[in-house]
Amino acid sequence: MANCFFHGEKEAAARCAVCGRSVCEECVKREGSYTFCSPECREKGAAMLGRSEDVLAEKKKTNSSTLVRKLIYFFVLLAAIAAAYHFYANNKKAVNSKINSSVTSIKKETSKVIKESKKAIPKSSQMKRQKENLVK
Repeated sequence: MANCFFHGEKEAAARCAVCGRSVCEECVKREGSYTFCSPECREKGAAMLGRSEDVLAEKKKTNSSTLVRKLIYFFVLLAAIAAAYHFYANNKKAVNSKINSSVTSIKKETSKVIKESKKAIPKSSQMKRQKENLVK
């Protein structure tokens, strides 16, 4: 174990919670479960402890406001889902008809694009030959 910072010949009994100096039983200053090497370090430790308690209190406030905000988002989302379900349930035929017509028009447009792209590439083009070689 290390020797006391202030009394080099004495064996250290504890370390200062603020500066980390090793101190003997004669030099140690106790405050609750903390040990300090001097009254100055004890004051610094008390100030740090006060600041950390303030930070923890502020965090607790922030956590509760975050929880409230999340609950509000959850209920808004739940209301939107309920409204969408209600709309779908009351307009089921119209919605399904619109979906089916959209799918049909997408299929038609897709087949048109495929046909046009096949026509756009000449059969003897170098790019087509390269493409065929890559497929092989």
